[in-house]
Amino acid sequence: MRLSIIPKNDIFFELFEQAGKNLSDAAVLLNKLLKNPADGDKLSKKIRKIEKQGNQVVRDIASQLQKSFVTPFDLEDINDLKNLIDSILDSIESLSEKIVLFRIENVSEAAVSLSKELVNSCALLEKISACLKKMHDPSSIVEKVRLSEKAADAIYRKAIGDLFSDKRIHVLEIIKWKEIYENLEDTVDFCREASMVMEGIILKHA
Repeated sequence: MRLSIIPKNDIFFELFEQAGKNLSDAAVLLNKLLKNPADGDKLSKKIRKIEKQGNQVVRDIASQLQKSFVTPFDLEDINDLKNLIDSILDSIESLSEKIVLFRIENVSEAAVSLSKELVNSCALLEKISACLKKMHDPSSIVEKVRLSEKAADAIYRKAIGDLFSDKRIHVLEIIKWKEIYENLEDTVDFCREASMVMEGIILKHA
């Protein structure tokens, strides 16, 4: 049996688990916002609150890195994962603000579908972040993230094609929705990258 040489330092695991929960909670609220744009102000404020909590988690991880002589996994991996999680949460918060600022009233089915894949991907990231502490093999969960990203890519390509082929859509609406679609798809891509980093950490140290 292979013995683990990972030092006991639960704070990093706790912080990444909290970060995973923040992502999942924010993605759920974004999905609600897209389904109910009339509640945009209220839901956007809730997302902003979670984003601030996420920023504090990132600062706490950075602070622990400065304090810790030995970390439970590679410094580079911790920084990569921290930055990806921060990017995902920032992107969700930015999307919520854009929907409010663009005064979106009628949300396309494609946008809702993309946000569902984001909800799914973030929920899966939360599960993988819980695997870090015990170094459980997350490969089956990572595969689900990959499939979610693949589904999001297909939704995105069709949405962009439909957007530019419908001559009834005003050019300003095209610009708005192109940006929203791209941001949603990019955020799911970030989730895929984060899942691969976490999988890599576990494979190195399990």
